[in-house]
Amino acid sequence: MKKTAITLLACAALGAAYGQEEQQKSGFGLEVNAAYNFALKDIVKAEEGVPAYSVDTYGVDLTAVYAFNEHHAVNIRFGYTTGDDEHTLYGYDYDDKFVSERIKVELENIYIMPGYRLTTPLNDSLSFFGGVNMGLAQTKGKIEDSWLEGSFSESKSKWGFAWSAEIGLSQKVTKTGSVTLALQLQGLCGRPKYEELADGKPENQLNLGVRLGYSCQF
Repeated sequence: MKKTAITLLACAALGAAYGQEEQQKSGFGLEVNAAYNFALKDIVKAEEGVPAYSVDTYGVDLTAVYAFNEHHAVNIRFGYTTGDDEHTLYGYDYDDKFVSERIKVELENIYIMPGYRLTTPLNDSLSFFGGVNMGLAQTKGKIEDSWLEGSFSESKSKWGFAWSAEIGLSQKVTKTGSVTLALQLQGLCGRPKYEELADGKPENQLNLGVRLGYSCQF
């Protein structure tokens, strides 16, 4: 009986200490990230004499996080990305004059996505994490043609579905601050295709991004 009581007290003490440690690691945090996203889809498919246009983007996001403990956290992310792709085409006009034509494609995204993150500490300062986010995004797309002297097609999509999945590493640099490096696969509604810009019909934008950021816990 005495051994049982001592064992129960020891377990209770360990549980209390663990719970206190977990509680100390809970709380609100804020992350600021910069990313470069490699396009996995062409906005304009290649045709004879016309190259394909795939628009890589760069952007920033601000993410508010609430950690329940050192493993589980929820977040909400506000982000902005932009990018363009440009080609110069050469050929002959209707009067058989040799001319050049510059075509530029531009994209701009804003999005908001709540999400969940699972973190696994690797040691006292380094952690591995993975997360998913789902929410809303809007894309603006525009094509400019120097031969037509301006924009000949533009699209502003309605808000649509957005998602992202990420894995990465977090390294503590201070007691409450960490730097993060992550890979993210992201799908944003509203990437307009060349032939759909005039009608404003959106298509899913898919890209693979590298995110570098700084996070702090309050």
